[in-house]
Amino acid sequence: MKNLPDTATLFDHTRFVTLREALFERFDNQAADAEIDAQLDELLRHMQQQFAAEERAMEAAQFPPRAAHKKDHDNALARFEQRIAQWHAGRDREPMLDYIEAPLADWFVKHVNTRDYITARFLGGAREGYSGISPDCPGCG
Repeated sequence: MKNLPDTATLFDHTRFVTLREALFERFDNQAADAEIDAQLDELLRHMQQQFAAEERAMEAAQFPPRAAHKKDHDNALARFEQRIAQWHAGRDREPMLDYIEAPLADWFVKHVNTRDYITARFLGGAREGYSGISPDCPGCG
C-alpha cells in the first residue's frame, strides 16, 4: 500500500501515557485549575490528532472494520469531552481524577490491545489469515 505510515510510529501511544501522567501530577500537586485545564486540553487535542491519523490510515488501506474502530474513537472522545465539561462546570477534582484513573485508562488498554492491535496487523501487511473477526473485539468483524 502506498502512503501508509509506519505502524510502529502510528500506534506508538507513549505520548498519551506521558500526557495522562502529567495530568496526574497536576492533581497530585494541587495545581491551579488553569493548569489542569491546559493539561486536559492538551490530552484531548492529542487524542483527536492520534485518532485522525489512525482513521486516515485505515481509510487509505480500506481496513474492513474501520467504521467500528472510528466509532470507538468517537465514543471515547465524547465521554472525555463530557467529563471535561463537567469539570469546567463544577471544578470537582475527585470525579475527574477518578475518570482519568479508571474508565479512561481501562478504555485505552482495551482499545490498544484489541482494535489498534488488529488494525496495526492489517496495516502492517499481515493479511494472510486475517478474518476480520476477533473474540476480543466485538464489532470488528
